[in-house]
Amino acid sequence: MEVMQMVITVLSLFISMCTAITLIYGFGKFLRKPHDTLEERIIVLETKMKETDERLERGNDKFKEQDATNEVLIRSTLALIEFEIQYCLTENKQITNGLSKAKDDLQEYLARR
Repeated sequence: MEVMQMVITVLSLFISMCTAITLIYGFGKFLRKPHDTLEERIIVLETKMKETDERLERGNDKFKEQDATNEVLIRSTLALIEFEIQYCLTENKQITNGLSKAKDDLQEYLARR
């Protein structure tokens, strides 16, 4: 009988210890929940920020390419206007007001740039 009482006491103590450990574990998990949630949100935001930075970088490259294209087109247009003016002078033809104005406007634009 005494052995049985001792076994019951040991089992009771073991169950109490397991219950205490489970409660401590559960409480710790409960306390970590806000930290874990915040960590997940930070990871999502960092990923989104990285994607946004990459898109901005690609956009900047596209704008640089567009600027280079615009520069080539402006230089080509200016060369064509100057060619046309030179042609008019060599053929003794009158330079139109539109052609002169186009050259002046383009040179003014380039001077402000």
